[in-house]
Amino acid sequence: MTHSLVSRIASRIALAVLLCALPTSAFGLAITINEIKAAKSATDGFAPNKRLGLTAAPVSDLTAKHVINKADCLAIQATDAPIVEINWSWTDYAPLGTGTATAAQYAIKVAQPGASCDANSMTVSSTSTPPCVLKKGSGSFASLLPVQEKTEINLKTDILGATNCSVETSTEAKVYFIVNDTSSGTLSNSGLALTFTIDTAAPKAPTVSTVSAGNKNLKVSWTVDDPTTTPYSRVYWSKISFPVSAPSQATSRSDLLTGSSYQITGLTNGETYYVAVTTMDANENESGAAKVVEAMPVPVQDLWQSYKASGGASEGGYYGCTASQSASPFGQQSLWLVLLASLALLLARRRRKHVVAAAVVLMSLATLMPERSYAESPRTMSLDLRFTYYTPMIDREFAKTSGATPFGDIMTGATELQYGASIDWRLLHGFGELGAGFSVGYWSQKGKARGYDGSASEDETELMVVPITLDLVYRFDVLAEKFRFPLVPYVKGGLAYGLWWARDGTGETSSYTDANNKTYSGEGGVAGLHGVVGIRLLLDIFEPKAARGFDIEMGVNHSYLYVEYQRLSLTNFGDAKSLDLSDELIVFGLAFDL
Repeated sequence: MTHSLVSRIASRIALAVLLCALPTSAFGLAITINEIKAAKSATDGFAPNKRLGLTAAPVSDLTAKHVINKADCLAIQATDAPIVEINWSWTDYAPLGTGTATAAQYAIKVAQPGASCDANSMTVSSTSTPPCVLKKGSGSFASLLPVQEKTEINLKTDILGATNCSVETSTEAKVYFIVNDTSSGTLSNSGLALTFTIDTAAPKAPTVSTVSAGNKNLKVSWTVDDPTTTPYSRVYWSKISFPVSAPSQATSRSDLLTGSSYQITGLTNGETYYVAVTTMDANENESGAAKVVEAMPVPVQDLWQSYKASGGASEGGYYGCTASQSASPFGQQSLWLVLLASLALLLARRRRKHVVAAAVVLMSLATLMPERSYAESPRTMSLDLRFTYYTPMIDREFAKTSGATPFGDIMTGATELQYGASIDWRLLHGFGELGAGFSVGYWSQKGKARGYDGSASEDETELMVVPITLDLVYRFDVLAEKFRFPLVPYVKGGLAYGLWWARDGTGETSSYTDANNKTYSGEGGVAGLHGVVGIRLLLDIFEPKAARGFDIEMGVNHSYLYVEYQRLSLTNFGDAKSLDLSDELIVFGLAFDL
């Protein structure tokens, strides 16, 4: 057996394996662009942009885009030899059993914008204006396996031709790959065209709606006519004016944005800034600016600054059970808070399966279980989910002095909900139930900062409070246990702690500097007490079958709706230098005995 025969058999076996792995539609001529990159003969350090389609894809894949936008076009025309190398390959799936592959040839032709090429001819006609350009017409092969070739294309002369990059237009150039197709057993020319889109048309400039002045910031908003074709925007700003046709002359710009507003931060109050907005289409052509807008950041007072400027006594910082201040929430004066967390972890560790059950409760409220033989599971803990409207009494500090209302002036919107949860463990059960536990909540409200003249600005300021309590609770459940009476009154009380943060118009923690150049940070913690009187409504009586199933499957003995009155006193036990986070609350929620 000769060496050539062995090679031929090996080639046939390899091709047979390849054919078995391919769908029927793959048979025939297949051309793939493996890579497009700068050729060694390119000059000026030219490198094609990724928009040119530098990743591997079949020529017939219409989702693979090969784009030259306006910026690329200008860069190509400014380069002496912007030459790319197209690494491409083809496979001519000749049917098995037809003998050796028939010698075939290939050609590469280029049609500039406005030109046309015969996709099945190995030669060119000079009748087209501009003409169809033959790049290579003497290549030949005789193989049943994929063949690779590298072809150099000059993007300036071969693709762009006479294209004027400064004129807004969208045209196409094509590179034809023509191969003698032997899949039918006979020679027949077959070509596939790779399309380069030359898009130099800029999208329409957006309309700037507002440029609102804030403290060391400007908030810009705009309107885009068609966000589907212009999905990106960019904001430019500078202390020196620039033309609408060349916003890139501005000294600063944003990243590409997908929204319709942007906040420029780090500016200087009292100085004029020039602002413009552009859009960018899917091919990354950027518009000019419809208008360059002048704006000046102005000093304003956020909530914390307004509070301090009104004579507020709080200096921020984290407090513990005494009236002294700590610089950290983990200072010695907050030891009781650390003990609270330790107690919670200890109890959770001892009651891990019930904690897991409590989490499952949140996802299982609508579950209806089949009726079974039933014995109530042991009850060891109770979980409450709660919400209430909360308004801290910050302005109460000024009632007997200046009468200032910094919180009321700034937080003019509707009162926001506070959300929370509490958990307690049963300690004793006899004439009622005695338990101990803790609760955690969250509340935030936003308002508009005020100018020094008292006018509202566009700067948003925000106050956030996280109330934490350590509780003793007594529930009078005797009637419910003995007579299935559906109402369970209870009382609760204990220590409370409120963590708080105030944010300025840029989302940072607010700070205030007084006349003595002392700075106070707008964050801290306030300790105090709380007391609760409430009543629970037993839901089991409305759907006993579901209640029994809930207990059997999840360990939830009883479910309740409840309402309670809470007196929250957060003044650091009467400290005159405390931020007053107290309030009287009507709380609603769901409760579960586990």
